[in-house]
Amino acid sequence: MELSELKAKVLEIFEIEEVKDLGSALMKNLDNCEKMQAFEEVVNGDLSKDWLQKIYQYHEADRKEKKQDYTPASLGKLLAKLSGESDVVMDLCAGSGALTIQKWNENHNQRFLLYELDENVIPYLLYNLTIRNIEATVVRVDILKNEAYESWEVKKGEKYGKCIAIKSTL
Repeated sequence: MELSELKAKVLEIFEIEEVKDLGSALMKNLDNCEKMQAFEEVVNGDLSKDWLQKIYQYHEADRKEKKQDYTPASLGKLLAKLSGESDVVMDLCAGSGALTIQKWNENHNQRFLLYELDENVIPYLLYNLTIRNIEATVVRVDILKNEAYESWEVKKGEKYGKCIAIKSTL
């Protein structure tokens, strides 16, 4: 699906007009099963890809100051294979969750510990986790300064994950 078509359909699902409003719309709808079902229909049930990454990377990534760029699917698949087997997988720069999704594609029962500094991409990450029912802890943290700001737990639900804000400790 072309980026412009994907963007238009996603904005329609969340009843917004601009991509800059998508992060807040995603956060407001982390428990909205109807919107999640609509999103799944837009992507023809294919949750093996990080569809939201395409929108974020093109429209919202801060390439100038933060030097943000996101993991291509091919590199994500390679890293998922190289990371081996483990009960918990950690990603220190989780972004929207592309690497997590590739690892989840191999094992739907794996648990994740995800760190990300950019508060603007965290809604995309949380939405990607909840729609896939991925169990994870997400911490908004500056890894280099060892400062945590916010955190969330995504617990498995019947079909979609349940996201709960928790007190941060690092």
